[in-house]
Amino acid sequence: MMRVTKKKPPKELTVQIFLDAADHSDDNQKSSKLKRKSKAALITQSFAPTPGSGRIFIGFRTSQTTGLGVHLAAPLVPTVEREAIDFVDPALRDFNSELLEVSGILMRLALENEMYRLGTNWNWKEEREAWEAQQVDRKKQQKAEEEEKKLETDDVESTKDSSDDKSSISSSLYSFATFMARGVTSTVKEAVKAVPELLGEDSETTELLNPIDDRPLSIAERDAIILMNAYCPRQSTPDALVGQCLAKGFGRCMASSSPPVLTVDGVARGVDSRLTNNGMEAFGIPHAVR
Repeated sequence: MMRVTKKKPPKELTVQIFLDAADHSDDNQKSSKLKRKSKAALITQSFAPTPGSGRIFIGFRTSQTTGLGVHLAAPLVPTVEREAIDFVDPALRDFNSELLEVSGILMRLALENEMYRLGTNWNWKEEREAWEAQQVDRKKQQKAEEEEKKLETDDVESTKDSSDDKSSISSSLYSFATFMARGVTSTVKEAVKAVPELLGEDSETTELLNPIDDRPLSIAERDAIILMNAYCPRQSTPDALVGQCLAKGFGRCMASSSPPVLTVDGVARGVDSRLTNNGMEAFGIPHAVR
């Protein structure tokens, strides 16, 4: 290595990783006025990686991707153009490959630490109970508003009954319209009941008509989704060896245990978790991924 680089290998190395921590799940629901972000958030978003598009930084950004939603900055030895990692020379190939494996170990440790932090702050039962209480309050409020509207309608009808012949004619028309509306309502109900027959009884239709859990995602769940998207591997380009070295280091770290995921019972290993579907929710509540 000294023959090629004309200097001794460094005794200490600094390896840095960066992933997108922004939450874009509510961007479509917010109006344009509420989408105003700070200058710091806009700057961070400009170079935040998307899944599979993380880049290798050797001082400056190179054209080499990591295959993950994670940027990697490390003192790798680049080519002369500084656009890629040098894997041609045998000595530099060993140095860069081992440094990439160390980076993969660092990524695994970062994932474990972050998921542990989410697990300590996660309590699915309390959040579910709070959400159900909010739903009950909303239903009570809606019921109160409907009763107020009904009282206003009754007052209008009593005023019409005490008016002259013209008002009686209008009340007759109102009764006829009400009768027709009832028929329309029953027709709509019959159409809704016929939807499963038209669409079928597959899992997608069942989940569409009867959602498993309508509670919005919590902060911990959103952070867990961001982590899983960031660490979902794809082939690195243009050199696939980079992704292979990162995956090798990621797998060597804590090889006896699978990566953690967030479940309703807290953070659990992937092999111990279950993704319930097709009416198996009642049998898979422990360690179920929502």
